[in-house]
Amino acid sequence: MKAGKSLILTTLLALLPVVAVQAKPVEKPAAKVEAKVEAKVEAKVKEITWDELMPAPDQKVIDRYQAGKMERADVISYLDKLGQTPVEKLDKRTVKIPGYLVPLNLDKNQKATELLLVPTMGACVHVPPPPPNQTIYVKFKKGEEGIKVEEAGYTPYWLVGTLHVETNQSEYTETLYAMTVESLEVYK
Repeated sequence: MKAGKSLILTTLLALLPVVAVQAKPVEKPAAKVEAKVEAKVEAKVKEITWDELMPAPDQKVIDRYQAGKMERADVISYLDKLGQTPVEKLDKRTVKIPGYLVPLNLDKNQKATELLLVPTMGACVHVPPPPPNQTIYVKFKKGEEGIKVEEAGYTPYWLVGTLHVETNQSEYTETLYAMTVESLEVYK
């Protein structure tokens, strides 16, 4: 029973929006041309939150639940189904999303090129993992060195890349999204 409560709590927390506050960079006068080019690139990037990776809940289901007309098993089943459903309109969109990195591979220099991006620190290490649509399989482009593991896991990052609706399986969890890193920076 405790695992069921954890699943409900994890799923409900995943539905809550992630609020991001980012400091505005100071623009230097000499960088105005670069800023215009950057602005054009950023216009193509959609900043998203974790709740946007999960389809909106059906209002009829919410009404039934609030009226006490749903059995506990039905609620769990519905939340599980919601967590197993990707948002297709995000496929092939260039997005910027904050999160924590969980390394999946390591080279001799402790760098990882395949990771999971999760909404909360330690999310895939603890049981239960986030729902599949609340975890993104992340990889670096071939030839890029990746990220040092000591920097991953406990430091939040902003990731920019093209999001793909694609199922991947790791030792920690299943994911419904994948992204190749275009840029990565510490979350501010």
